[in-house]
Amino acid sequence: MIPITNFVYRQCSALSTRQFLIISRTYKSNLSYDKLFPKSQSLDVLSGPIQAPTSESSGKEKFNGFIPIDKLDVTHRHARGPGGQHVNKSLTGVEIRFHVESATWIPASIKPRFRDMNHTRINRDGYFIIFSDETRHSLLNQAHCLDRIRALIREASLVPKGLSDEERKTIEQRKKAASQERVIRKRIQSMHKQERKPSSTDLN
Repeated sequence: MIPITNFVYRQCSALSTRQFLIISRTYKSNLSYDKLFPKSQSLDVLSGPIQAPTSESSGKEKFNGFIPIDKLDVTHRHARGPGGQHVNKSLTGVEIRFHVESATWIPASIKPRFRDMNHTRINRDGYFIIFSDETRHSLLNQAHCLDRIRALIREASLVPKGLSDEERKTIEQRKKAASQERVIRKRIQSMHKQERKPSSTDLN
């Protein structure tokens, strides 16, 4: 009787575990992606790789932070600095380069400013080169390079805003007030100098 009881107990536990797994797979909380973003399909991991939103879908030519790894030339090199024999044996340093003109994931309006701001990182062939050996892990160094590329592109996308008419008027008024104050200060200083000079009556 005891083996039969153990067999029945194991079967019941297996059924309860299987039912729990089925319920846990089908259950979705109120904070799930499909409920928070019902019209978004790129957040579904099972639907395939996440694709970069284009300017046609967003309506604006804007950098969204997506960098395709397959469009980059990633090479691993020896890291610099101290680290013992581990530095000479493992290739933890990461160098990433890409051709700026053929990079379709960078908006065309940002490329000229990006080239001007990072001309020291672009070689004669038009390749942007960046290197990182901040850590002793190649994946972290690669992520660091990608973060720096995103930051540089976003910095290039920030176009300085022009001055309005009111701001220009206030600047001109401040310049005039400063020049008038400077003239008055010089006149006062010249009057003090004249007062220090001895007069002709004092000499006699």
